[in-house]
Amino acid sequence: MKQIKLIPTLLSILFLGIVWEIIALKIGFPAIFPSLVDLLKQTCRLIVSENFFIEISFTILRGIIGVVFALVLAFLLATIAAFSSFWKAFFHPIVVVSRSIPIISLVLIALFWFSPPQLPVFIALITMFPILYQNVLTGLEQTDKRLLEMATVFGKSKSNQFSNIYIPSAKKVIFDGIKTAMGFGWRAIIIGEVLAQPIHGIGSAMKQAQAYINVSELIAWTVVAIGISYLFEFIINQIQKIHIEKQLPEAIKYELNHTVQKSDIKEIKVLNLKKTFNGVTLFESLNLEFNTNNITLIKGHSGKGKTTLLRLLTGLEKSDNGEILSADNLSFGYSFQDVRLLPWFTVSENIAYVLNSNHLQKQEVSNLVAYLLDNMELTQHAHKYPHELSGGQQQRVGLARALAVQSDVLLLDEPLTGLDNELKIRIIDFLVKWIVAYKSMVVWATHENVQVEGIGIKRITL
Repeated sequence: MKQIKLIPTLLSILFLGIVWEIIALKIGFPAIFPSLVDLLKQTCRLIVSENFFIEISFTILRGIIGVVFALVLAFLLATIAAFSSFWKAFFHPIVVVSRSIPIISLVLIALFWFSPPQLPVFIALITMFPILYQNVLTGLEQTDKRLLEMATVFGKSKSNQFSNIYIPSAKKVIFDGIKTAMGFGWRAIIIGEVLAQPIHGIGSAMKQAQAYINVSELIAWTVVAIGISYLFEFIINQIQKIHIEKQLPEAIKYELNHTVQKSDIKEIKVLNLKKTFNGVTLFESLNLEFNTNNITLIKGHSGKGKTTLLRLLTGLEKSDNGEILSADNLSFGYSFQDVRLLPWFTVSENIAYVLNSNHLQKQEVSNLVAYLLDNMELTQHAHKYPHELSGGQQQRVGLARALAVQSDVLLLDEPLTGLDNELKIRIIDFLVKWIVAYKSMVVWATHENVQVEGIGIKRITL
């Protein structure tokens, strides 16, 4: 496959070489437009020359300093803007101005302000900043809000959401911005070196070659600059592909904790609840009571408000009228109908994500994750990513994640979607054992006729 993809690139390079040679033959004046062979010879002489690596090292160093400063500044300001409409509006004119200034004007003005070695770095910073800012801002703003809701339900802090959801979600857009910015910034650095003429740098070497009317050397330096630009893009692409899997210790036997002590019976009361959604009244005056004595099975056809009721219980939705009364410190586990797995995490990582590493040792996390994978019949998929799973497999990962937190309240929204009948029976049997062991208050929304044995069940139809 890689060889097939390489063919168009090689053909393109061959085409450019042929065009170059035709133009060189047409002009017939090597001092002005050297042939391809002469250009390659000059490039080789350049590479083996005494000062070659010194010249490119100074230019590369200026480029790295410029992109680091630009990226840090852009990241800080874009992060502030992504979470504040005031600062987004405040920064917008600044970004537009910095994006609109012609590079040559900026260079000529900056010649009065900076020393020759400093000027290319400043030009690179100003050139790259608006591109990086816009890409970071776009990446953060396009984060899937459903994933943020999932993290909120599982009690994840804002900082955790930022590092595990916002940043990975924005990663591709940010890296695309870095590649684009470095393309513009690289050219800006060389322009700055040509005009400022620091002692070392590709731009300074170009200016010297131009002064001695050495066209072959000037073009050779241009080829070198293009080659370095491609090298940096290749490095950035490789960095973008890196994923460090969070390794857990090898699992040992895990058993359900039947000694869990929950002395008080927790309950949630729904009083005179009213909710209108998209102009449709789902609940007019709904009164319900949920507690840990039984499973509450909520049945109803699609559109009757099952999912909305679960979202109301977690606080993800606000009611139009009425009250939901419960203890303030209830923890929630939620198996979402639309799953909401983190695409950049493996199956194991998705389950482990909801566990509180401050309260559990790595070995405990590993044991629990392995146990849930085994009972969800997903062990062989532990290191796969969500897009590599079927819909039913994804649903079971979401269910395992909901169980992992061992919460006070377990909300199940069509958790058996995509499962065949035999697998449903096995999963339900395991669910009952889990619920009995951890004494969770269970609210189960489904359109199916679920049969549960070994535990009390209360059926409600919406």
